[in-house]
Amino acid sequence: MKTDFRRHRESRKKLKAAIKRGTLGLLDIGSSKIACIILKFPNGNNRSKKSEHLQETKRVAYRVVGVATRKSRGIKTGQVEIADEVEKSIRSVIQQAQKMASTTIDDVLICFSGGSPTSNSVFEELTLQTTVIGRRDIGTLLSKYDFDFAANDREILHAMPVNFMLDDRNGLIDPCGLTGQNLGLDINIVTIDQNVLDNITQCFKRCQLGLAGAIFSPYASAKSSLVEDELKLGSACIDMGSGSTGISIFVNHQMIFGSTVKFGGEHITSDIMQAFQISFEEAERIKTLYGGVVITNLDDSDLIELSLGKEEEIIRNFDRPFISRSELISVIRPRLEEILEEVNIQLELGGYEYLPSKRIVFTGGASQLPGLYELAIEYFGPRVRIGRPMRVQGLPLALHGSQFSALIGLAIEASYPQDEVWDFDIPLKAGPTEKINQAVYWVKDNWNMFKFF
Repeated sequence: MKTDFRRHRESRKKLKAAIKRGTLGLLDIGSSKIACIILKFPNGNNRSKKSEHLQETKRVAYRVVGVATRKSRGIKTGQVEIADEVEKSIRSVIQQAQKMASTTIDDVLICFSGGSPTSNSVFEELTLQTTVIGRRDIGTLLSKYDFDFAANDREILHAMPVNFMLDDRNGLIDPCGLTGQNLGLDINIVTIDQNVLDNITQCFKRCQLGLAGAIFSPYASAKSSLVEDELKLGSACIDMGSGSTGISIFVNHQMIFGSTVKFGGEHITSDIMQAFQISFEEAERIKTLYGGVVITNLDDSDLIELSLGKEEEIIRNFDRPFISRSELISVIRPRLEEILEEVNIQLELGGYEYLPSKRIVFTGGASQLPGLYELAIEYFGPRVRIGRPMRVQGLPLALHGSQFSALIGLAIEASYPQDEVWDFDIPLKAGPTEKINQAVYWVKDNWNMFKFF
């Protein structure tokens, strides 16, 4: 596993440079669609610098100036299968968005859910040598971590400080400025298949676009769909996409667990296609228009007409032009139950049962199936809701649906990025330059004193 974080630091630099220039592209790379929006930062050049304290970067004002969506090609379950097709899709959707925005972009921030993500929590502590905690102390603490705990074919996607402990105090978000003896830190590390990220990166290189960062899709969806109390007190966000279902658990505004289930809306469509021997497009149509989860007395008499293309009519004798809605639901429900069972397993692994407030928010395109809310209550209890992303200035109303939660979450993350391990200056563990680094840290920590001279 690569642990020098060189790629991540370069991405952070590109993100800051793009915001300073005033334009940034955002892409949600899914199995059914690729969506792109272009952000304009009117005050990009006036972005405030991060202070000594964590999470003190002010949100950067932005508005959406370009929008485009396109059917995804060459991607399955969030992974590149046909590079040329993916490249064409990326070029097409970006060109369309640039045309609408009347501008061009050099860098993009992306999100995806492929790569078999895994979430691990690691802990270290440090006996302090100073009286007041600064970012230098946090950097020294981070230098004690050994991130080489996974296989060489894995890459760290996120390394988020989620919980600081200072002596007998727990649950601290920002220890800077406090005094104590022992400082501890929990870090949530999300890793993915390195080849998956490399393949996506190569597609953008061939499109001559810089990668300003890669975000875990369930994390982005949660940022846009969870309200303040849910982020603080503990909630799970279930992003039901086309190729997979993403799970992220938040408490105290931090993601403490992330995972995916390799079942999504496409698998429901595939079940319908096989059950009634129709095309995938027709199966998707009747799922969208007539799909549901709960069978009522009226569904037996509610008939749905199946349409066939001329080629299919020639291949076989189509002797069943109608199906009942109850038949359709009887195909959809078992697959949806299977997805919820797998989600429940992941929630148990993530420690959901220990959250102060056990809430579950469903989002994503597949979450719009009628009756999902009632079925979810059977599995998880009453603290369930179907979430919609928050409003973003300049984004058309049609793109504020649940299927665009991850894309809107990207905009929030771009304006207010989460602190990660590579955002800190980590001193060298040994060597002649260690004292020089320590001197640099001391100057940074005490810079305010020199302002008055």
